[in-house]
Amino acid sequence: MKKLISLLLLLLSLNIFAQNIDKEHQIDTEFFIPIEKSNLYTRVVGNPDKPIIITLHGGPGAFNVDHEFLRNVFEKDYLMVYFDQRGSGKSDEWKDKTMLTTDQFVKDLDIVVDYIKNKYPDKKINLLGSSWGGMYGFLYLIKHQDKINSFISNSGTANVQHNSLALIKHERQLANELIKKTDDAAKIKRYKEILKELDVIEKSGFKSFFKDMNTIRYEFPKDLGFDVYWAQPDKKVKIDQLLKDPDFYTRNKYTPELLEKVMARFEYINEVFHGQESYNNLNILDEIAIIKTPILVIQGELDYAIGTESGKMIYKALKNVPKKDKELVYIKNASHNVPAEEPEQLYQSLTAFFAKHN
Repeated sequence: MKKLISLLLLLLSLNIFAQNIDKEHQIDTEFFIPIEKSNLYTRVVGNPDKPIIITLHGGPGAFNVDHEFLRNVFEKDYLMVYFDQRGSGKSDEWKDKTMLTTDQFVKDLDIVVDYIKNKYPDKKINLLGSSWGGMYGFLYLIKHQDKINSFISNSGTANVQHNSLALIKHERQLANELIKKTDDAAKIKRYKEILKELDVIEKSGFKSFFKDMNTIRYEFPKDLGFDVYWAQPDKKVKIDQLLKDPDFYTRNKYTPELLEKVMARFEYINEVFHGQESYNNLNILDEIAIIKTPILVIQGELDYAIGTESGKMIYKALKNVPKKDKELVYIKNASHNVPAEEPEQLYQSLTAFFAKHN
């Protein structure tokens, strides 16, 4: 259940921009896109006369229920494409670890883009990636930017290794500060244990990081008094409310049982990726310099899941995107779950950027 909640936190968005959507000019269709040795579940919802936005969900290994959260934000003015990545969600189950790689996922996305372009021709195609979806979008643009009109990276990264090192640095600083502030022998012992384990994790080279990732993102923060994903933890209650709402499952064509099933897939795929040294140390900051596509980089100012400097690093690395076509937005009082914590600021930035470039 912890993983389920974490996933939904990454995706949660509030429908603050209610739109009067003309249902007569809307479509809502489902199909599978054939890729190499598999098929990807895809749902297309919105205005078929408008530009296309393909959403890239988080993970790796999560699944796409963005319709629930973007329907009142984009579906009046865009044709939204929500698909589940290889092995995820309602896509075909996939266990072959040799094809659970970033290179293969880029190939998969290219097939998706071409398929959508052929099915809905003569329309601009934009990408919206959240968390891992941000990295995914950058990886795709490096090879196929000519096919994409614009891209938004929401709480994304271009340096996975930096994410981990930045969090370790933050936790080390907190532990040292807490040692100075307490006389409690038990607490001091625990903080010193954390410091020792942080050193071990940092020196490991992140060869296999799934267990260590959960340790520094979930276990240590409890003792150190902060939350990696939340600047406003009191807003977590929205997740509990969402999971108890039968209409949530109806709108997204899910059942609680199916959700549990796809969460098992999420666990598997995420562990496979974090078992790869190449993924855990992936750094494409130099490579994204080739990109010229309009880009919005947006994140919470207190996002310790990707590091508070991640957005600035990406923006600086996008050397060939004209200044008029690239934007960097930090959302105050928000962490990795910007949509739940500061939805109005987030959606204003997203809608303004896509409106400008479409």
